[in-house]
Amino acid sequence: MIQHKDTNRVLFLDNLRYLMVLLVVILHSAASYSNLVPWWCVREANEVSAFFDALLLFFDVFLMPVLFFIAGYFAISSFQKKGVWLFLRRKFRCLGLPLLIGIPLMSPVFPYIYHYTRNSLFNDMSFWESWLNYMKSAGDLRIGTIYTVDQFSHFHLWFMSLLLFFFIIFALYAGKKRWHEASIPIHSSGDISEKSVLIMLAGVGGISTLSAFVANLIFASPANPEPWVSVANVLQFQPVKVVSYLLYFGMGICAFYGNWFTDNKIPGHPAIWILSCVLLSCCLMAILKHLMASFSITLLFIFLLVRSFLCVSFLCAFTLWAARHWNRPSHFDSLLALNSYHIYITHFIIVILLQLLLTGWTNGQVLIKFGMISLASILISYGISHYAIRPYPRLSVAGIYAVFIIILTTLHPAGS
Repeated sequence: MIQHKDTNRVLFLDNLRYLMVLLVVILHSAASYSNLVPWWCVREANEVSAFFDALLLFFDVFLMPVLFFIAGYFAISSFQKKGVWLFLRRKFRCLGLPLLIGIPLMSPVFPYIYHYTRNSLFNDMSFWESWLNYMKSAGDLRIGTIYTVDQFSHFHLWFMSLLLFFFIIFALYAGKKRWHEASIPIHSSGDISEKSVLIMLAGVGGISTLSAFVANLIFASPANPEPWVSVANVLQFQPVKVVSYLLYFGMGICAFYGNWFTDNKIPGHPAIWILSCVLLSCCLMAILKHLMASFSITLLFIFLLVRSFLCVSFLCAFTLWAARHWNRPSHFDSLLALNSYHIYITHFIIVILLQLLLTGWTNGQVLIKFGMISLASILISYGISHYAIRPYPRLSVAGIYAVFIIILTTLHPAGS
């Protein structure tokens, strides 16, 4: 298993992480053309919406669980080098500070564009007024479901706030166990065998199914099948998925602890897991078709069961394939891996602005628009990260805020 020369980074996992981030960009680029997200700020009806529905459906199965797994995998080595407080300080700097900077800049744009594309709020309210009203709602410390786009939301930055919460839980537990005082790295296979790993994978699939099923019964409704919940506007997540995210984060920790990849602990060949992904994907689509035609609790449970084990299959397929075939140094991979974090942070606003811009191209093919938005968003967010944020972080933040303030004070509704 190849690692970076000066750190404990594992090349194929860094590569997988940037791949997942790029797929997140593609997922958000497709959202404008799908029927699955009617609340998306820019909507464009099209004849191939079924393609985008399927793309969102399958990407949503594995993207975030894989990212949480990778974050969990690297948690122990980072913790051992820094200890409790330095570890938490670094996580607050890397995750908490961007949240405080990014949410006021990006989140209020979404509802403003939402109302603009639906010819409502935009005719009566300037961006400054809209921004001010939106940010006032940040002080609402209630716990409950998010019902409208006008409620305070982290949008895509929910991942960072939830991950920070997971890191806090991990650091407190690891500190209590004094892992940072270990004389040797906690990286031993011990009694962990292929059978143990397989049991863990099955357990994660099973618990994910049960937690999603219970959350559906409690929180979901026909009008809001996958609701978002806000906890005092500090944490925001989907109850249907949050337990599985915690499980995959924990499984990443176990994978590091048990030396899964250097000792080939995940059973099976990548081809077997890929075949499993194909078969379960076909089953998922067939069950979903019946579920949409005639809803039943039994079908819902089967759908969630297949979805949960499809996610497990995707994780094994990706990690096993990447460990064998994508674990060597590459300048291209290194650049994308180094910039993937800032690509994730910056891409969202770029995607929705490009989607809005291309609504004016009325004769354009939707698939071409989708491709243009995906590629341009990746390139622009990479450029911002590589040439601005990483080399000049403070200057970049100051410049972004300066531009934002200009827009905030000059953008007014038509005719005002």
